[in-house]
Amino acid sequence: MTSEYKEKVLDVKVENLPFTNFLTSRYSMTVRIPAQQTYDFAKSEGMSFFNLTTACLLKAINEIPEFKYRIKDGHVVEYEKINAISPIMQPDHSICEIEIKPISEFNSIKEWNSYIENKKKNIEDNQFIVEPSLRDVLPIANFSCIPWINFDSMTNIIAEPNQIMPVVSWGKFVDGKIPISLTASHIFVFGWQFKLFYEKAEDYLTHPEKLIN
Repeated sequence: MTSEYKEKVLDVKVENLPFTNFLTSRYSMTVRIPAQQTYDFAKSEGMSFFNLTTACLLKAINEIPEFKYRIKDGHVVEYEKINAISPIMQPDHSICEIEIKPISEFNSIKEWNSYIENKKKNIEDNQFIVEPSLRDVLPIANFSCIPWINFDSMTNIIAEPNQIMPVVSWGKFVDGKIPISLTASHIFVFGWQFKLFYEKAEDYLTHPEKLIN
């Protein structure tokens, strides 16, 4: 669970952070990324394409420190890792959310995949329920897939103007690519970090064998 992850207080004064007095500090971008190799790998190994895509994107975001920054008890902290919180659609089209650890916590891709499938199978025992106000305090990011739509852009709900939790959404697999939307806080994340995320996402989605180093 998220409580397992260490955090360190950074030498950054909250009052000196940019964009905290704006109407909102949230901004988004959508980029189409090649994912054919991940799709083929998932099918050849009998794994879920959703699972493996989640693994790639969660690994990418964990390798960029700024996405792991949070404001907690009046201090800027950096978590060593963050987990994904993902909605899982049920047969009646209702949604249950689960918490997903990074693949770096496991010894193999198959072990990680089995961990996700077990959570899905036993969804009633594995739901992640947290107050919205805590989503900016806990080391988590929201991950969701909209596999029916090949979208060009996306907006996300904003719980609070200076919400920090990253949101990653991806769409329909078309012509070997998926659209990936990233929403983050401009308080900590700038264009450079967006560039790094999309580069790392593309690297893992085109080389899924790199997921386990």
